[in-house]
Amino acid sequence: MGNEIEWFAEITPELHKCCGGKGGMLARMLQAGYPVPDGFIVFPQAFQGEKLKESAWQEMIRYLEKLRKNYSNVSFAVRSSALSEDSALASFAGEFESVLEVQTNDDVLKALHVVHHSQYSERVRAYSVVQGFEEAHEMAIVVQIMVPSKISGVLFTADPISGNRSVMSGNFVFGLGEQLVSGEGNACAFSLFKPSGRYEGPQELLPYFKKLYRQASRLEKEMGEPQDIEWAIANGKLFFLQARPITTLSPGNMDTFEWNDSLTGDFLWTNTNVGESISDVVTPLSWSIIRALDEEHNVIPGYYLMSGNICGRVYSNISVSLSVFSAFGWNKKSLLKKNEQCIWGNTR
Repeated sequence: MGNEIEWFAEITPELHKCCGGKGGMLARMLQAGYPVPDGFIVFPQAFQGEKLKESAWQEMIRYLEKLRKNYSNVSFAVRSSALSEDSALASFAGEFESVLEVQTNDDVLKALHVVHHSQYSERVRAYSVVQGFEEAHEMAIVVQIMVPSKISGVLFTADPISGNRSVMSGNFVFGLGEQLVSGEGNACAFSLFKPSGRYEGPQELLPYFKKLYRQASRLEKEMGEPQDIEWAIANGKLFFLQARPITTLSPGNMDTFEWNDSLTGDFLWTNTNVGESISDVVTPLSWSIIRALDEEHNVIPGYYLMSGNICGRVYSNISVSLSVFSAFGWNKKSLLKKNEQCIWGNTR
């Protein structure tokens, strides 16, 4: 790729791997018609070591001037978009630096170096170790129109604590969203209930909740999984500032016992054999014992579980078994055939 900088609107699918999670998602949302503040992405190759290349800087000046020409009294938000950031496995939310309300070209350049250097911070290293990232991060950087937020918030299109997918839960603060991320401001909680979009929360959000619900529902459907969305209200308009998969979502709701482990990943489930011994829907107590025993005798601690609860019935995850067959050069079709025969036998 020859370009070192590119507009959100010009990012092609081939360029997404160079944009980082945040930049790629912003570009995707803007191109799909979501209310995203305009901007551009500085790719990792625009930097040489710790410094921005002179060629990239001259190109960026042209981009900044075009934004100033198209928008009056504009200031900029300079935000991290590491290639490992905002993935389905790790969000790095709040770990890298962002610099807001930047105006002059010199201040934009300083902000770029602050954000770029944040990849080497102690907190990023600590989080990287926990998440299993051993290599250094490649850093793309987002530069976009700064939204003068009247209200800033986050919205989870499924409840990240209970796993309840029938409700969207969120929080907001008045003013910029940094105080929400940092915990400095007192957040107001609200809920949006599916499928009606019914709202429960402070009245300040009443004029905007319908559009927020429609846009969030659409994004969740298009992405195929629940989303963690950062949004803002400025000048009476809704803006999406970021979206990423919810990385801590539970497969079930502990309050209502609605449970579906098939949502946790791309696995192959069967109730062969276990369906004979536990033929009906299990009680929460029975399921807690089954899961505890599975965790106690887990093959790969903290990673892979053989048992699963899908809509109240017990299933077995045979994905690893099939992988073992393939690793030893055995024909996994024979295992699948046996499972098919058992399933047919159980239904006769």
